[in-house]
Amino acid sequence: MSPADFVNSWYQKRITKRNLLGQILRKGRRFILGTFRKDYIRKSVSESRLGACARCGNCCKLIYDCPFLGFDHHRIPYCRVYGNLRPANCHVYPFDAIDSEVNGCGYRFKTRKDH
Repeated sequence: MSPADFVNSWYQKRITKRNLLGQILRKGRRFILGTFRKDYIRKSVSESRLGACARCGNCCKLIYDCPFLGFDHHRIPYCRVYGNLRPANCHVYPFDAIDSEVNGCGYRFKTRKDH
């Protein structure tokens, strides 16, 4: 097994784990793909994502609370920089099934039975 194969195998096993390391790997993946692979994200969202944002705010609390997370007078979360200032990875969360890690999120992804 080459070093590249070993790293890829290690990464693939850990990216889907629901622990701190998995969250860090997914956050890094979101940043890299959101910045450099916008074509992949657009395609994935348009072809496989179903549903709508439930405004739970849990995606804004992955690893740390986002400094742009605010709450209205009904305690409903909102983004203080929604629009053009919002970071690229926030615009499209979650963009694929690997990226989706929030229980109760309004988004889901097509499965074989959805086709």
